[in-house]
Amino acid sequence: MASGLRGRLGRRAPAPGSAAASGPAPTPGSTTAPEFASGDRSDAAPSTSSSGDTRAAVPEPRAADSDPPGPGGEPPAAGDRAAKAGRATKAGRATKAGRAAGPVPSGRGGDVRLRAAQAGLAVLLALVWVPIVVLTTARSTVLSADFYSQSLAEANAYDRLYTEVLPDPAVDSLLSGLPIDSSLVTANLRTVLPPSTVEEMTDEQIRRIVGYLSAKQDDLAFTVDLTPIFGNISGLANRYIAGELGSGSSYRVESVTDFTRAILTAVDEIMAGRPPADLPTMQLSAQDTDRVVDAVLGRLPAADRDEMAGPLRADLRSGDVAGALALVGPLLFQGDEQAIGEMRSHLTDGAVLDLGVRLSDLRDEPAISAVSRLHDVSAALDGLTVALLALVGLIGVAIIGLAARRGRSRVRALAVALITAGVAAGVFGVALRILLPNPLLALDRPGGPLPPGAGAVLADFSRHAYGDIEADYLRIVGWTLVVGMVVVGAAVFRRVSGRWSRVGRRRRLAGGLVVTIPVMIAVTWVAFPGAAATGRELCNGQAQLCAKRYDEVTYLATHNAMANSEDRFLGPTQDPSLVHQLDLGVRALLLDVHHWTTPEQVDAVLATLPPTTRTAIEPLTRNARSARPGLWLCHDMCQLGALDLIAELGKVGDWMARNPSEVVTFIIQDGAPASEIAGAVAQAGLSRLVVTPPADDGSWPTLREMIDSGRRLAVFTESQDLPGTFLRSFYRYASDTPFSVDSADKLVGCARNRGEAGSGLLLLNNWVTDAAPSRQAALVANNADRILDRAHSCESEQGRRPTFVAVDFVNIGDAQLAVDRLNGAS
Repeated sequence: MASGLRGRLGRRAPAPGSAAASGPAPTPGSTTAPEFASGDRSDAAPSTSSSGDTRAAVPEPRAADSDPPGPGGEPPAAGDRAAKAGRATKAGRATKAGRAAGPVPSGRGGDVRLRAAQAGLAVLLALVWVPIVVLTTARSTVLSADFYSQSLAEANAYDRLYTEVLPDPAVDSLLSGLPIDSSLVTANLRTVLPPSTVEEMTDEQIRRIVGYLSAKQDDLAFTVDLTPIFGNISGLANRYIAGELGSGSSYRVESVTDFTRAILTAVDEIMAGRPPADLPTMQLSAQDTDRVVDAVLGRLPAADRDEMAGPLRADLRSGDVAGALALVGPLLFQGDEQAIGEMRSHLTDGAVLDLGVRLSDLRDEPAISAVSRLHDVSAALDGLTVALLALVGLIGVAIIGLAARRGRSRVRALAVALITAGVAAGVFGVALRILLPNPLLALDRPGGPLPPGAGAVLADFSRHAYGDIEADYLRIVGWTLVVGMVVVGAAVFRRVSGRWSRVGRRRRLAGGLVVTIPVMIAVTWVAFPGAAATGRELCNGQAQLCAKRYDEVTYLATHNAMANSEDRFLGPTQDPSLVHQLDLGVRALLLDVHHWTTPEQVDAVLATLPPTTRTAIEPLTRNARSARPGLWLCHDMCQLGALDLIAELGKVGDWMARNPSEVVTFIIQDGAPASEIAGAVAQAGLSRLVVTPPADDGSWPTLREMIDSGRRLAVFTESQDLPGTFLRSFYRYASDTPFSVDSADKLVGCARNRGEAGSGLLLLNNWVTDAAPSRQAALVANNADRILDRAHSCESEQGRRPTFVAVDFVNIGDAQLAVDRLNGAS
């Protein structure tokens, strides 16, 4: 017992050199040992030395990997052994990391210093990262031409030039000094200068300005390349010179040589921009026709000869000399080259208008000096960015090294530094946004320096530009934070997964289901939202219209729908083409159908125009000798713009095939026989779509019935009537309101004009008739509240709401909103 006690005391003896070891030895026979369990007595067997003294046997040291017995002397549990092994492994890894990184400073103070150094490097990384984010954002936005082009496109600036800027009364006053009616300018400018041309010219200026800002150019000269405008002028001239070709006066020749010479003389006249005074006639044989065709083709560009040979041969063989020349006229005549040549003589390189001002001449202006400073700084931006990125790399390496010396996770230390940098950049971005508000928003406020329409467009452009800058900046900040958090998350996941692997199989399965099932439900809800989002049966875009009869619905209509600037009409009343009008929500097209305008008809029309308008238009129609066959969509004079009726009806049929739940109406001002119009409808493939109007005592089908039957195209003519067919007179079923109104202020009330009182259909004519279609008037007339006021007047004056609301320039204003409200849409 005593020897066992001494042995245990020996194991607990203080280390040599300690205070206990240097003290006096215990007195022999003293008993200071604690009680022992009986199970320990076997360990206390005495041993006798050679001197005969009985002393405690000193046991062998326990192996490092051995485990102490559990309570009561039982062996340790397996879980305890595993936990201890894990701690030993981590300790080993830490020791290795410490050895790899070098000696760790002894004491708590050394670790505190390392931690402070690591935190300081993280702050330094953040301070360096902020300018990198700013410079990268600037490079992708304000120093990129695509940034400005994209912002202008997002603001729809080029179309809004014609729908908001030109209609603005303030712009109208700026044009008041011109010798012609300003509405002629604003109505036709889109034809000569369409949005695509404006965009092309604007993009060119943007590229040059950005080139200066990014230090790619030393100076900036203010110039405008007019090449696109010349192209448009030539294109218009091509159309109208072809229209002036005809079979007015003619003379007969007897030989193929004389005929060929006369044809080539006519070709030379066309190339000079003059319609030939007269044309030769002769019955040609096949061999003679080939000779003439070869002579004419010799005047054409080589790329067009093969394509033109067949049609040209057919026209000449049939004796249609005017048709043959009209075919090749646009290829021969490249606009009024004499006038354009005169303009080019005053331009740099024949196309560039130099305004005579350079940015270097304006450096004393405050705004220009700021631009110049940006130009000077831009030259060093690339080098500065590279230097900052290199510094970020060095700081990152230092952070990793310090973390290793502290025995901490190097990956986690770097991730935390990245998160710190991302947060700092985000805070800096918020501060910039507060300190640097958008200065162009002031242009959209009353009393701004620009006309309201122009101010609204520029302010909207600036909103998109600022938004794009913010988006690019936040995208970089976001990715910085995401990378840092993903790395931290991966480290945490690794630690949790180690613990998770020791959890029972059933518990893991239950936990997985708890996470997976809600995710699957959410994904399924998004992908298959159920009955709430199932496709509803729609009629003209609204479910509630399906049960209504054709005459109970209100339709947005376009006056002179074919006369649009997209198809290059002069004096257009609309901007989009017929199909694009349908895309905008128009469901009734007011169309004019005529044979090609004769010279006598041209003179008659010109005589009815105001003097200023006649002066502007007459040069375009002079010497018009037209004899084009077929039916045309044109207004008053086909020489000012025309579309082939059958071709355009075919395009509308294709649109209706793509939109099978839409009901469309044509209201045709019939300047041609009704039988020819009906034949054109059939040739265009629309016979299967047309609906036959009901008898006098009948009722119209519902939209649902029209769509289900496929008969969802109603076609009316204004004057003629073909009983028993689909083509009936509009005013047999409808009445309308006055259409000769010279001011938007007079578009009030709902007085009946044509048609019988109590008619089932009502056409509300809601446009201004003046010298030319007016964008300014359309901006007022197409206001939704004004249209609704007139519609309510119709209820009181004629006992019903309008069936058709016809407007000019349907893309100006919000007439569609009024129609939707009349149809019960919220």
